[in-house]
Order: sequence, then C-alpha cells, then structure tokens
Amino acid sequence: MKNKTPKFACDSPNPLVVVEGKAAVKKWMGIAALAGLTVGMFFVQSCSASAKAGPNGGDVVALKDGKTSAEVLANADTGEVMVHTWEKDLKSARPIEARPLTVGADDNQIQLEPRPLAGDPSGYCSRFYGRADWLRGGSVQHGWLSHSGTDTGRQNFDWQHGWQGGKSHGSMWSEMMKMGPGPGMQRGGPGGMHHE
Repeated sequence: MKNKTPKFACDSPNPLVVVEGKAAVKKWMGIAALAGLTVGMFFVQSCSASAKAGPNGGDVVALKDGKTSAEVLANADTGEVMVHTWEKDLKSARPIEARPLTVGADDNQIQLEPRPLAGDPSGYCSRFYGRADWLRGGSVQHGWLSHSGTDTGRQNFDWQHGWQGGKSHGSMWSEMMKMGPGPGMQRGGPGGMHHE
C-alpha cells in the first residue's frame, strides 16, 4: 500500500479548486471580522456603563475643544446643577471663557451661570451653576452639555455619577446659595430660578 501525499487546493492543477479555496478563506475572514466587531461593541458598551467619575464624583463630559473635561453634579432635592471644568487628566481646574454653559435633557434646558473660583483669571471660569424644577427628583438619565448653546456644540452624556456626587457634596450647594442667584437670575417660586 502506497502512502498518498495530501493534496491542497493550491497544489491543484484545477483553477476552480483554487478559486473555491480563496472564497472559503475570505468567508472565514469575514466571519472572524464580524465576531471581532461584536466583541468590540460589547466592550464599548460595558466601558460606557462604568464611565469614570470626576474628582467630585460627578459625570465627566468631554468638551468640543478636546482639551477640557466638564464634570456635571446635580442635587436631586433642589434641582441645582453645577459644572466644574478640568484639564483632560482631571487633576487641575481648567478655566474656560466665562459665558454660560447649557445643560439639557430632552426638551428641557437650563443655562448655568459662571461662578468663578478664586484662582480663575478674569474673563474665565471653571465653575458654573444653575437650578431648574425639571432636575428635581433625580430622574434624568441622559443629558447634554453645551458651551456654545447650539445643537452642534452639544455633548451627550449619561447621568450615572452626577446625582450621587451632588448628594455627597452638600456643602457646595450651600456655598452657591450664599453667593446669591447669580447674574441674570432671580429666585423663582417653589422650584427654582429663572432668567429675567
């Protein structure tokens, strides 16, 4: 009995066998790429579900300039919201142009007025504050943040840490109330502040 040498598609003199072999390789490469994409999407979703909290325990949102991270904190009892701006590494405050930020969810939105910290240079601010009834109760799950006030400048985020971070930093809300309602705002009735 003779040993037969195994034949491979590439050894075949028949070009149809070679073409079938290449098609099978392409098919398997496509299946592997699809499996890799599926696994990658799973990891992206699991990472976003455990997004990093900011220095005060709030939600971190990247601003459009690519150099600044904003940290969103909220007080479910009062409807207050505060944003701190940080360097990308979240270690140092990064003051930005002192014009209002806008926080929104669905059709609701509130302008947060600049509340500069002592070290912020003139015309710049690293803390913004406001209050709105629709934020009471802490039921907002998804929101957006904008420095330009337009749809194109909106950065979407999930409210995962901001409610808890705001709850554990009660003293900062007292400090904001001592400073008064802020420029362009007056105390409203039960539930908040509104723009004049």
